[in-house]
Amino acid sequence: MKMRVSHPVLRAFFEQLRFAPTPQKKKQLKASEQLLMVLDTERQYPYDFIVYRITGYRSPVQQDQPLISGRDLLLDLRVWIAQLSAELRLDASEQDEAIFTVQQLAERFSVSTKTIRRWQKRGLTGKIYIFENGRKRMGFSESTVDLFVRDHSDLVDKASQFSLVAPQQKQQILKLARELTSKKKYRTQNELILEITRQVGRARHTVRAILTESEKQENQPHDLPHSRGKISSKDAAHLFRLSRQNVSVKTLMETFGRSRSSIYRIINQQRAKELFSRKIEFVPSDDFLSPDAEEAILSVPLEQIFPDKDKEHVLLNRQQETELFRRYNYLKFRTFQERDKIQRGRPRSDRLNRIESLLEQIDAVNKIIIETNMPLVVSIAGKHLTAGSQMSELVSEGSVALMAAVEKFDYTRGYRFSTYASWAIAKAFARLIPAEAKRPDRAGGADFANLPADLRFEQLPDVAAVEQAQRGLQAIIKNNLDAREQYIILNHYALDPAVIKKKPKTLKQIGDDLDLSKERIRQIELQALQKLRQSLSPEQFDLLTG
Repeated sequence: MKMRVSHPVLRAFFEQLRFAPTPQKKKQLKASEQLLMVLDTERQYPYDFIVYRITGYRSPVQQDQPLISGRDLLLDLRVWIAQLSAELRLDASEQDEAIFTVQQLAERFSVSTKTIRRWQKRGLTGKIYIFENGRKRMGFSESTVDLFVRDHSDLVDKASQFSLVAPQQKQQILKLARELTSKKKYRTQNELILEITRQVGRARHTVRAILTESEKQENQPHDLPHSRGKISSKDAAHLFRLSRQNVSVKTLMETFGRSRSSIYRIINQQRAKELFSRKIEFVPSDDFLSPDAEEAILSVPLEQIFPDKDKEHVLLNRQQETELFRRYNYLKFRTFQERDKIQRGRPRSDRLNRIESLLEQIDAVNKIIIETNMPLVVSIAGKHLTAGSQMSELVSEGSVALMAAVEKFDYTRGYRFSTYASWAIAKAFARLIPAEAKRPDRAGGADFANLPADLRFEQLPDVAAVEQAQRGLQAIIKNNLDAREQYIILNHYALDPAVIKKKPKTLKQIGDDLDLSKERIRQIELQALQKLRQSLSPEQFDLLTG
């Protein structure tokens, strides 16, 4: 199977490096190996740091640069090193030190080739070399192997202690397996293997390999429990759904023919899969990095911040907005950190429990923010009723805009969420309602007049105000940005005055237009936004980027 870089940001970065000249690629290969040796899988690394370590180019520090976990970086760097070395066609015989194949390394340490593959996952870095027979194969330099042995001496010593299984011991294991099976005590092969492992003192995978080899031999009848093998993704998902419906573990064991530990492991793997599928983004703040951040932000109960949450149509004041959004984003920050520490193969229940508890708190805060700001949606929808439109449709669209605004709102900038949300909702209506549509004072006004008074707000932005603000944006953009920056901003945020409802272009599409890489377009866009931030009001800036 072809190796592939998983992280989208790293994948885009490595694709750009493919166009470098050969001498530069060799330097990047060496720098990538050096970076790999110092990685800490428990840390997160800024994108600009990775770029600098591999290319030597130090770009201007950006506030919103992506963070990449050490674990993801380790895995993708290994893939990148293998891909780049294959492109460079490294000749094993021309290297300054000995190069070992997987088989040679296994013989050197008296271990199996599977063990070498496991060592690769632990950090043993290999490159693709061309050997004497002209074949491309994975190889390991002597210095790399020595470094791995130095840093993982316990792992290497433990693996080297295992010896090949003698024929007599194989027969002993098979005999013991049949004796245990005859007692009808073990329903699955996994349970049987665990008991044999305990009695003979061999590794579990060694016992499994012996039993598998026995099953494949013809004319050798046996009645050992059949191995169910790895559970399919479909069955794992079905098992997880049943567990969510409070089906007992005992019933799941009988239904799927798995041991108790396997059932719990599968459930946890599915829980982790569900958590990784959830999009988690947060507005960063220096407050989150303080040692006493949790005490300072979460010590006050939610009911104390907003005691009137059960009353209808109660608006948040400025202090409540700030406290709720600070809590909301800190909880997401904590969740992101905890999720990054999950071991996907064997996720721990305690960590999954902590993350799910954090998510419940996040949902509780989100519910309060949404419910207390729904009057804004109803009010602005009422002001934009047109002939042929329905209040329910507008409220539905406005609700989507409100939920998006909650995720993007930066509470650290000091202005009200109600103002930000009003602009976001009105902007959504401006995109939906044609410029020639009739205004609400000519159609649908009676419906709005019947709304409760406390659901109607005055001085909220409408479609006309948003369109006027867009024209003001275009003027500011023209006066503050050069031609290339103008093109990027106008097209990425669909502000071209020639086509009001123009679909925004992606950074890649703009890069193709300007014959630049996607990453270079991103850098220029960030520089342009920094210029605009100085000239635009908070409402105008969020109208542009929201």
